[in-house]
Amino acid sequence: MEHHIAELLYKSIRGELSDFERQELNQWRADSPMHETLFMRLQNDEYIDEELGVFIKGEEKNSVLWGRIRENSILRKKKRFIRFFHWGAAAVLLLVICVSLFIKKGEQEVVPIAIQTILPGSHKATLLMENGKEIELSDSVRMSIEQGIIVSNNQLKYGDSIKELASGYYHVLKIPRGGEYCLKLSDGTVVYLNSDSELRYPVSFSATSREVELRGEAFFEVITDPQRPFVVNAEQVRVRVLGTSFNVSTYDKDYIETVLVKGRVGLQMAGDTQEWEVKPNELARYDRKNKTIEVREVDILPYVTWKEGHFLFKNQSLEKIMDVMARWYDVSVEFQDESIRNLHFTGDIKRHANFSIILKALTSSVNVNYKLNGRELILYMK
Repeated sequence: MEHHIAELLYKSIRGELSDFERQELNQWRADSPMHETLFMRLQNDEYIDEELGVFIKGEEKNSVLWGRIRENSILRKKKRFIRFFHWGAAAVLLLVICVSLFIKKGEQEVVPIAIQTILPGSHKATLLMENGKEIELSDSVRMSIEQGIIVSNNQLKYGDSIKELASGYYHVLKIPRGGEYCLKLSDGTVVYLNSDSELRYPVSFSATSREVELRGEAFFEVITDPQRPFVVNAEQVRVRVLGTSFNVSTYDKDYIETVLVKGRVGLQMAGDTQEWEVKPNELARYDRKNKTIEVREVDILPYVTWKEGHFLFKNQSLEKIMDVMARWYDVSVEFQDESIRNLHFTGDIKRHANFSIILKALTSSVNVNYKLNGRELILYMK
């Protein structure tokens, strides 16, 4: 049992828990204040480095183990490159020791410590129905909303039986900061909605058209229907597709971006009949100020891996990275030194990693420090 809990704690630190494992760990945390105290302490890498280090280094037989752990942790500086824990079996062994110590002290009073933890986003959304009713959708909830509309496995699904009942009705799915959700439309098209986004769509598409309205970011897997092109109205841009996989983002105040994974799409500016064709592995960027569209070939992975549970950055500025993190972890960010905004990083970040680990990784490789006041993050030069 101690080894199993240690593995769950290790996966939690790395952001690799499955839904079932997360429920199992949460149950273990709820079983005892002592368990919750240990969990909270392990969210703080300084505790691992300093307090546990005293114990491990004090045991001669574990000195080699501690050396391996410290050598491979984020505490080791890496120039402008995000690096995370790669402890492997050594880390699990360390956590077994931690769990064992806490269990042995189970009869003693354990005083919880106050460690500020900002958790990553989760599956949550608000469904706004035609009649004005609002329904909150949360992680792993299952329900039947109406005939043909169900929620299961973190997905809102519209089935075939809805077609005759909802002609002309619209729903809006709103995703808050720190949230994400999946939607399956009545035609079978699947939409993955990112944080701080919303999609307005017909409950049932008509026989002649399929149109939705997007604010924020979404990844679409569109069912092919040559007779009814699928259209995404993303503020000043109209994206027309026949059957394809693509990502649309309106987050940036200067640009609206569409990245095509496969298939074919055409872009139009609002009020314009000219259409720009986009091919797989191309980015179409609409300039809001100049009202122009640029299409070019790109590495599409940094634009779409959020759907797979990763943030992939390639020579990206800290300002842009913090924009992404602020939406997902629901925090505000302040730069006390303007020069910090333009520091650039390359790295692959687990989307469900603990926020403190990400901050440590980002700031340990450059001359930058940070402090958290509630949900306000302040970055400044050391």
